[in-house]
Amino acid sequence: MTDVVVKIDLKGPESEAKLLDAIDRFAENKGASSRSGAICDDAPQIMIKTFHDRGIFRKAVIFQDREDAEAFMYFWRRHQFVA
Repeated sequence: MTDVVVKIDLKGPESEAKLLDAIDRFAENKGASSRSGAICDDAPQIMIKTFHDRGIFRKAVIFQDREDAEAFMYFWRRHQFVA
């Protein structure tokens, strides 16, 4: 299995906080939408790394499969514009 890495630019502490909130909400929603009400293997496994690239702080959000990565990117694009 190959991990899928999504790199996201951060514009400051506010955007980092918004990203971390989006990751938490995405994982909660994904886990809650599973068929069993308990914690299960259907919840996405996500790793987050911070790195500095050419003067910009970025986050690498790492997923175990492409489907979760694509679903998160859709979720993140919508979440960015929520107050």
